[in-house]
Amino acid sequence: MAIVKMDKFNLFSFENNRTSLLDILQKFNYVHFNDLKVDDGEDYLRKVKNQDRLTRIDEKRSKLEYAINSIEKFLDDDEKNSIEKKDMSLDLLYQEGNNFRFDEIYPLLKEQLDLREKSQERIKSLKASNEELEVFKDLDVDIKSIEDSHRFFVEVGSIADQFYKDFDTDFVKKDFKTAMVIDLNKKESLNYVIAISNLEEKDEFREFLRDHGFSKANIKTRKKVSEKIALNLEEIEKYEKNLKESEAKIKENKKFLPDFYLYQAYLDNLRRKEASSEYFLKTKRLDLVEGYIPHKLKDKFSSDLKEVLGDDFVLDLKEADKDDPDVPIILDNNKLIEPYESVVETYSLPKYNEIDPTLLVSIFYTIFTGFMLGDLGYGLILFIGTILLRKYKDLPESTDKMARLFTRVGLSGCVFGLIFGSFFGGIIPLPGLIDTQKDFNTLMVISLIIGGISLFTALGVKAYMLIRDGDPLGALFDAVLWYMAVGGAIALYLLDGSGKNIAKIIMIIGMVGIVLTGGRENKSIGGKAAGGLYSLYGLSSWIGDFVSFLRLMALVLSGGFVAYSVNLIVGMLWPAGILGKIGAVIIFVIFQLFNLFLSTLSAYVHSLRLVYVEMFNKFYEGGGKKFRQMIENSKFINIITGGYNG
Repeated sequence: MAIVKMDKFNLFSFENNRTSLLDILQKFNYVHFNDLKVDDGEDYLRKVKNQDRLTRIDEKRSKLEYAINSIEKFLDDDEKNSIEKKDMSLDLLYQEGNNFRFDEIYPLLKEQLDLREKSQERIKSLKASNEELEVFKDLDVDIKSIEDSHRFFVEVGSIADQFYKDFDTDFVKKDFKTAMVIDLNKKESLNYVIAISNLEEKDEFREFLRDHGFSKANIKTRKKVSEKIALNLEEIEKYEKNLKESEAKIKENKKFLPDFYLYQAYLDNLRRKEASSEYFLKTKRLDLVEGYIPHKLKDKFSSDLKEVLGDDFVLDLKEADKDDPDVPIILDNNKLIEPYESVVETYSLPKYNEIDPTLLVSIFYTIFTGFMLGDLGYGLILFIGTILLRKYKDLPESTDKMARLFTRVGLSGCVFGLIFGSFFGGIIPLPGLIDTQKDFNTLMVISLIIGGISLFTALGVKAYMLIRDGDPLGALFDAVLWYMAVGGAIALYLLDGSGKNIAKIIMIIGMVGIVLTGGRENKSIGGKAAGGLYSLYGLSSWIGDFVSFLRLMALVLSGGFVAYSVNLIVGMLWPAGILGKIGAVIIFVIFQLFNLFLSTLSAYVHSLRLVYVEMFNKFYEGGGKKFRQMIENSKFINIITGGYNG
């Protein structure tokens, strides 16, 4: 439940040992490099460039990704589910990755993929051609030869319905001597025709056709249309056969898919290792490396370097400065609250001089989401569903962490469901401490109490951080005085008699103290006074913060009323015979699941809002950098490493 303590290192080693250095650093894994820059005047230093090597790796990664995506399209569900995640050491990964014959397999696979793509494109083109020719299939002549005639004007084309309705009348009025228009076919809103005239009336007839929306067809054949369609069908059959043969050969590569996944993990880690060298600076013979390692691993770090480099290196290790903005962050939490790290990371990791808020988030986020969900049935579905999902599905690390988070949300929903006596909106009556359909005032008070506890706890964390950093007066001015002002105002509203007077005095002392100390960073008296008054104005934001917690009540009521409404409909249908019972079951399942989805989504999002905006605003800044490990796990390969503590 803390931020892992870091040490900063500076390392000098010979350039000819760079490969060995990168190998041992990646095997060590927990090394975060600073991206060193060359300052003006440091002509003896240069950045290490490794772009050519990285480009070659990226080209292979691109080919591999194309191969994997292409083969995965031919996997059925059973085949997809049968692929298991493998655990292996980094040494074994590099050994098998180096030995894999990807450069021999890929050209053969690429050839079949290209043939498949060519066949698909040709089939598509031929079918499109036949679709265009279909309307002219009854013409038992070579259309191109007729259109190229020097004795007659002949054009084949189409006229839209909107122009064709008046075409015959206008044609008669024109009184052409030799012109004629023959209907061939109709498709959708187009009328396909052949227009014929002698050469003397050609220009006038062509103008008439254009005025009536005639569009010449581009018939791409010098054969009879029916013959061309038949030839196209034969060609389609040939390419479909080629397509099946190509796909059969592509499917034979399914056996390589586990090896492709392994090779992908190999290339990803190889690239990460090679890219790490670009954080280095170098002289003519030496490499300069700067970065951070977990404090608990400093002895292992030194011994690993000595084992590989012997005495050919210089290492300077010291504790990282708590105010150094470049110190990377690793959060160290037990299994119970570890899933809540994702909530913290979604907002921002803490800086090195802050505290890890995961424990605080785990307590209040669980309360917020459970309160908003507030139903035993919904909580059980989430709780059991996520447990079964993790049991029978091999999930990526981030997805698994999210599933564990929703397991806890579901359990919290069960607890509040029992408190509210709600099981799928009351389909089965349960005795509860609070009735969400009646006790609105009670829900409102509880929401505000939860809000007050959350906000005052967050303010207390701020006081702790200030005291920890040697600023007890800051804790008095920025936390205790606010406790007095806000707490006094609340007590003034709630208490009677002498208690009310005491609360008023405490509130006034707090407010005066805020005015006197809120602008203490400013130099001038006017600036201090203005800063103090502005700080006091911040009391208004506390009102908004408290009101925000009424969303706890609003969301549990909205979800409960939807569930209750579904149950009313089910209750009306149930007595109506077998069909009524079937309809009732269908409606119950569909709409309760839909309400579960909406309620869970709302609880997830609005709880984040309460944590990020209302609570973090009191003590948490964030902006920390995530620790970059040198080993990268993949979807199907898990590389066995020690934890940060070895």
